[in-house]
Formats: sequence, C-alpha cells, structure tokens
Amino acid sequence: MSENTKQNTLKGLFWNAIDRFGYQLVITLVGIIIARMSPVEDFGLVAVLMIFTTISTALVDSGLATSLVRSPAVDEKDYSTMFVFNLLVSTLVYLLLFFFAPAIERFNNIDNLAFYARIMFLQVVVHSFGIVQYVKLLRNFDFKRTARINVISVICMGTVAVSLAVMGLEIWAILLQPLLYALFRSSLLWFWGNWRISFLFSAPSLRHHLRFSLSFMVGNVLGRSFSQIYYSFIGKHFTEEQTGYYYQANRWGETPNLLISSIIQGTTLSTLAPIQNDYPRFLNACRKTIQTLAFVLFPVSFCAITVAEPAFIVVLTDKWIPSVPYFQWLCFAGIFISLTDLNVNFLNIKGKSNYTLRLELGKFALAALVLWQTYAFGILAIIYGQLAVRLLFYGVNTLVSGRVYGYGLWKQLQDILPPFLASLGAFLAVWGVSHLLADLPLLLLLLIQGMLFVGLYLTVIHLSRNPVWLELLEIGKRKLSKRK
Repeated sequence: MSENTKQNTLKGLFWNAIDRFGYQLVITLVGIIIARMSPVEDFGLVAVLMIFTTISTALVDSGLATSLVRSPAVDEKDYSTMFVFNLLVSTLVYLLLFFFAPAIERFNNIDNLAFYARIMFLQVVVHSFGIVQYVKLLRNFDFKRTARINVISVICMGTVAVSLAVMGLEIWAILLQPLLYALFRSSLLWFWGNWRISFLFSAPSLRHHLRFSLSFMVGNVLGRSFSQIYYSFIGKHFTEEQTGYYYQANRWGETPNLLISSIIQGTTLSTLAPIQNDYPRFLNACRKTIQTLAFVLFPVSFCAITVAEPAFIVVLTDKWIPSVPYFQWLCFAGIFISLTDLNVNFLNIKGKSNYTLRLELGKFALAALVLWQTYAFGILAIIYGQLAVRLLFYGVNTLVSGRVYGYGLWKQLQDILPPFLASLGAFLAVWGVSHLLADLPLLLLLLIQGMLFVGLYLTVIHLSRNPVWLELLEIGKRKLSKRK
C-alpha cells in the first residue's frame, strides 16, 4: 500500500469511525430510551414496513453513486444526470408505495398501517436529494465533513424522536426516525456541500454508469432486503409481540458487525478505487483491510454475546428477556454478513458487479427456501437457517474473490483465524467464570464480564504478535514521541 493511499485510508478510517460511532452512540441511546417507554407491539408494526423502505432506498441509489465514486473521471453532467435520474426514480417509487399501502395493511391485518406506511415512505424522496453531494464528498476524501453532517443529523433526529416519546407518541418516535434523519442529513449536505442544483441530463452519461450500476442495484436490493424479508415474513406468521422481540434482537445483533464494517467499507470504496488495476497493491490493501476488520469485529461481537443477558435486563428492562437468545445467535451470524459484504465491496471496486449480482441472487433464493422450511419450527429455527446461509455464502464469496484478484478462502482464513480464536477463547473463559459470579448484582456482573473479556483478548493478541495490534502500538509510540 503506497504512503499516499495509506494516509488517505488512515484518515478515512479515523473520520469514518467518528462518524459511525457517533451515529451509533446516538441511535443506541435513543433506541434504549424509546424501547423502555414503548410497547413491544409498536416495534413489530414498524418491522413489517422495513422491507419496503429498504428496497426503495436501494432502488433510488441505483448503484450510480458507487459507479461515480469508482470512476476515474467525473464531470458536471454526470452529477446532474444522477440527480435528475434519482429524483425521478424516488418520486415514482414513492407513488407506487403510496397506492400500494392499503394492500400492505390488508396483507398484515394491522389497523392504520397504510397511513403509517405513507408517512414512513416519504424518506425515499427526501433521501434522493442528498446523494450527489455525498458522492462529491467521498470523491474528495472529505470524510471529516461527512462525519460532521451525519453526527449532527442523527443528534437532531434523536432529539425529536425522544421528544415525541416523552409526549406519549411512542409509535411516531419509532416510525419517523428514518424520515427525520434523511431530512436533516439532506439539508446539511446542501448547506455544506459544494454542488448546486442542476437539471442538466445526459443520456450517454446515464447509459455509461448504468452498465455498472444496474447489476449493482439489483444485487444491492437483494443484499439489503436479506434481513428485512425476515421481518415481513415473521410479522405475517407470528404475533406482533414475537415480531417485536425478533426486531429488537436483530437490530442490536447486527449493530456491532454492521457498524464496524460500515466504517471500513466507507473508507475502502474511496481509497482503493484509484489502485483497482494495480494487482499487487490492491491485493495487499484487501488483506490489510480484512485483517483490520477481523481484529475489531470478532472481539466486539463475542463480547456482545457474552454480556447479552445482563445487558438487556439492565439497559432495556426485563420485558425484553425473550430477545436475548435471538440476539446472541444473530450477533454471531452478523459476523459473516460483514465479512461477505467486504468481499462484495472489493468485487464492486474491481467493477465485477455482475458477479456480485449472481451471488446475491443465489443467496436470496437459498435464504427464501431455508426460511420456508424452518419457520414452522419457531423463530430460533429461522435464525439457525440464517446463520447457515450466511456461513455458506461467505465461503462462496471467497472463492469468487480468489478467482478475480487472488484473495481466496485459504488466504482469508489465515488472516481472520487468529483474532477469531482469541475472541472465542476469551468468550469461553468469561462464560465459565460468569457461572461462579451469578449471584452478583447485574450491573457489576456486566462490568466484570466486559473488562475480563477485553483483558483476555488483548493479552492473547499481544502474545501472538498480531500485525494489526503491533501497528497500532507503533502508531501510538510515534504519537507519544512527537508530543515529547
């Protein structure tokens, strides 16, 4: 990895970490407050609508944003064409959803669901207004500004959502969060962005970017709806309360994995695109990225699994205890979402969106089949099916990665197994000790579990001389020497 690429990557990782951790901190606090105040059924109601908003947002993105970020040269007509196209698509999608809302209500048999859906779906149009400004910031490596915009937006959204919950409008506090965030974020992107509205449209530009983006769009829709389809299916075949337990477990279970992978993916899309045709540098950068992801992803996920029960009771209250086993298995399954998504990201940077589309089609078809075969045995059986599908397709993705740029399953296992084994060992040790400390107050037990896990993991990582850990220590030493 060249020094310039390395500096851009480190800068991107830092500001993306500020962005995502700041965003997640606010979302977590808001989620805890509202979960403590709201009935479980309200979350089940919102969950059945998630698949529609997720697919709609993916359609609006259309893959054009990714195509523009990875393109060597982009001019004004490309930006304005993307803006016009996304605005038209988002308006059309919203109108379709608006008129389809009564059918969604009848299908799920939930009173007033059509009205709630029409309000919630407005986020699709609002989201489309900020995509061009966001792409320009990514192309300029302006991660600092994107972090500032995203964090301020989520703080404003959280303030309004909590205010609604305090006023007794809990369902609106849950329902309006995506719309409020899209509204604040798009407004700030226009205020701080360096692009002004233009309706210039170029058909050749659109055709050029659609060659990449159509495959990406379909794959993106399938990938994003992978989790959301479970909400819709469970909402249809189980009670609103059971759907609420699953929704809360999946929301928190995927959080640590998606948070960490979003930081790394948000950086690599910009920093690796310029070296996509330099095979040795690209492969080396991919290996370092996977090593970094594994170094953070495994301990965070296993630690969350370890402290799940006391954490749910202390933070969310004991009414959410049925979510704990769902959370633990979904958190483990989420590890393989992050690893797979990063492989998909590398393939998209290489321009192989047609490969990722085929992978997503296969994964979606298998997931639907497994879901159909497992739902009769209960929600835990559904989750075991999710885990099996994610494990299988992580392996399949690595085989494709090996063919395209030489980073196959064996090399990836060499890079991810050390932190995985260290995390697993720490989990087993803390799990054993926890049985001896079961009579402690829950908050004290939670703190002891967390500190013991971190201490054991870092000890093993240090003794095994993990390259990511050694590099972090070296960076820390350089910082200290500069201060002295």
